[in-house]
Amino acid sequence: MSEAIHDTENALEASSSRSKIDDEGDGEEYLNATSVTDDELKRIQRKIDLRIMPWICLTYMFMRLNVNTVGNIAIVNTEQKHDIKTQLHLSPSQWAWVISCFYYTYMGIEPFSTLMMKKTSPSFWISRIMVSWGIVACCGAAVQNYGGLITVRTLLGATEGGFFPCILYYLAFWFRPEEITLRICFMLACSTFSGIISGFISYGVAFADDRGHLSGWRWLFIIEGLPPIILGLLTILVLPDYPDSKATANFLTERERHIIKERLYDGAPEKASRTWNTRQAIDVLWNPTFWSFAGIWVGNALGNPTPSFVLPTVIFELGFTNSNISNVLTVPTSVAIFLTLVTCAIMVRKDIWNPFCVAFVLQLINLICCIILMTVKQPIVRYIFILIARSASNTVVNILWPSRVAALRGTTAVGLGIALSNVLSNIDGLIGPLIFSTVYGPSYHVSYSICAGILSVGIVSIVVTGALVGRPVLRTSWFHCNSH
Repeated sequence: MSEAIHDTENALEASSSRSKIDDEGDGEEYLNATSVTDDELKRIQRKIDLRIMPWICLTYMFMRLNVNTVGNIAIVNTEQKHDIKTQLHLSPSQWAWVISCFYYTYMGIEPFSTLMMKKTSPSFWISRIMVSWGIVACCGAAVQNYGGLITVRTLLGATEGGFFPCILYYLAFWFRPEEITLRICFMLACSTFSGIISGFISYGVAFADDRGHLSGWRWLFIIEGLPPIILGLLTILVLPDYPDSKATANFLTERERHIIKERLYDGAPEKASRTWNTRQAIDVLWNPTFWSFAGIWVGNALGNPTPSFVLPTVIFELGFTNSNISNVLTVPTSVAIFLTLVTCAIMVRKDIWNPFCVAFVLQLINLICCIILMTVKQPIVRYIFILIARSASNTVVNILWPSRVAALRGTTAVGLGIALSNVLSNIDGLIGPLIFSTVYGPSYHVSYSICAGILSVGIVSIVVTGALVGRPVLRTSWFHCNSH
């Protein structure tokens, strides 16, 4: 993974400002473009990547596996009438609440959880999140009624909330925003394998129905809840905290730790800074880019014509397969997301494509897919455009995250800004189940009409934001755009 990241990056620019570091001797040495070579920076970052990126990718993949579980559980053993909706006597409106109740606590806890990572330590807090959500997920196997399921889902949102923004916040302590692009996209691309794994697990679990007197959906809760507990306990031992943490970043030399810290962008979060700064918190909301980025995040979330929590059901209702195969047919969509995300990330990181131009084009593709899904009835054609829309919508926001981070200044501002933006990107969890309620199936004509309208707002927000940060959409590459 480290080689893939560094093979696609241009030579990193050494810090142009003179940054003072200890020379581990009697004097002091100044870091500048001549004292820190490109090769040295690459070597240091390769060491960091090898230490943290595989673990981050692995843990995030299991987080997404857990998030996708509810979509797969919805149709496991439907033909045998052993599915969760039948056994717990859930109506379509109740199932919509089962999905959305998770996001109320998930979104509500994210700002607090993200800042708590700084207040405690990344290794401890991320470990805490994983262990607690794994325990609650396993408890889902014991629910006996609608109330119990709502309780578990609500607690799951509270325990899992903050994981992704914590990871992004954590990377901002180690890398410059433009260096986060490929790393965060690799992490997100690897997480698409959770869809592949979840689809095959759901397929296999369907055949374990009634084994040990447990329904297939109960086994799915257990199987997908155990790995986070194990990985969470290991995280506190594996994950280093900050570049200047001698105890946990001991794989770096003193000089290397200072190089990483001193070359971060002006306004980057720092370990020594206060966790909460009221002035910075106000500035986050006062900055017009907060609201323009919010339009992009909300537009992409609510305009997404293929939200993951209803994808298996939508595929199932296309009418050319059974529930088991429907879960497997979510796998190609995950592959499409992986390929699209990695391709766009590499081109953006190599300064060939302007991320705002890419996001604009992808949202136009999403809009076209919505129109086609409203008008075409042939199942295979609809499935193809579901695949295209899913790969496009899951790439838009992810290639813009580095630009979002770069627009923030200060330790509190970065943490709070990332958390609030991620809250907005999950608003589909509250409203999406209502937009894609099964009462609109199997055609979902009303749902796609609503998505098309919201996507139009998101497209306008991309244009406005690109202009505000100096990267107009009409400029296709970064070479002709203003620098940070």
